[in-house]
Amino acid sequence: MAKKPEAVDNLLDTLVWMRRKAKKHEAVDDLIDALVKMRRKAKKKAVKRRKARKKIVDRKRTKRKRILKKRKPKKRR
Repeated sequence: MAKKPEAVDNLLDTLVWMRRKAKKHEAVDDLIDALVKMRRKAKKKAVKRRKARKKIVDRKRTKRKRILKKRKPKKRR
């Protein structure tokens, strides 16, 4: 399935188009730079959140494995 384009991507495309059409494009350049910087920052945060979540899940799994390992099986008569 095709990935739906994000609003940020559409905005960036529009700004790039505006830059090509504008005579003085310093203001548009500033907007583009700010937007790209925001996207990078958001991406880093998302990666950090994903890694932290993965660590928590891994800890829970290993803890559960340790608990199950310690249990002694019941003897059958």
